[in-house]
Amino acid sequence: MTYTQTRADAAVKVAATLGIHSSDPVVLADGANVVVHLSPAPVVAKVAASTTEVRPAADWLQRELDVAGYLAGRGAPVMTPSPEVPATVHHGDGQVMSFWRYLPPSGRGQAGRRLAGEDVIGPMLRDLHAELAGYPGQLPVLTPLQDIPSYLARPQTAVTPAESAALTAAHARLMAGLGSFPARPLHGDAGAGNLMATGSGWVWHDFEDTCSGPLAWDVAASTASQRLDARRVLAAYGDPVDPATLAACEQLRRLHLTVWYNLYAERLPELRPRAAELLALWPAP
Repeated sequence: MTYTQTRADAAVKVAATLGIHSSDPVVLADGANVVVHLSPAPVVAKVAASTTEVRPAADWLQRELDVAGYLAGRGAPVMTPSPEVPATVHHGDGQVMSFWRYLPPSGRGQAGRRLAGEDVIGPMLRDLHAELAGYPGQLPVLTPLQDIPSYLARPQTAVTPAESAALTAAHARLMAGLGSFPARPLHGDAGAGNLMATGSGWVWHDFEDTCSGPLAWDVAASTASQRLDARRVLAAYGDPVDPATLAACEQLRRLHLTVWYNLYAERLPELRPRAAELLALWPAP
């Protein structure tokens, strides 16, 4: 049985114990997590996959549920935890997972789905930050950046000693360059890929990186993208963003992306060329 199928089967089994029966499960995504629509039920399972390699604890799954539930309660446009099961982390067949309401995507485009542009991302991110400002829970500071040293510390990590040294040095230098900042509640990974077009409009999803930190960390998810015009993103966002903090966050975003592509490439060979391309951006000091 394949890696992906093992996790999809676990989702079906755990869902059945909760009264959700799926006769035609469909894998929607396979990357950081295996995402399964438990068809015909209007429920999606998110089963931790590559993420567990750098985040062995499941606290990030619970934070995602808590933050998305809070935002949904305020009427924010977000994918919501499934109302059919408890909004908590579930375990079964050696897997950890959470369950979400299924929202059919609207429209097609790059990678089979429509991607948001600058004029959508900017105001939606500003509004999301305004809603998150009142979040009452405690969010750790910039937890996604812990993925970098966690990845490099793995004995099976497939980078050379020189590449590891280059990534370690870049991480230390860029973290030092961030300096001090007011820590605000953040989405954590607020790029276009985590905005989905649905029949009722655009919605945010994938809050698994939710954390606190400078607003620039969320903004940089778009301004660091090669697909988007950074100036248009900032103009559409509207609120001021510190340029020096944004520049550091953009570089940290690229470093984070490098680590994740190399992690994905360990089990998804088709991503190895892109992983190598990203590694080449960080020459030895």
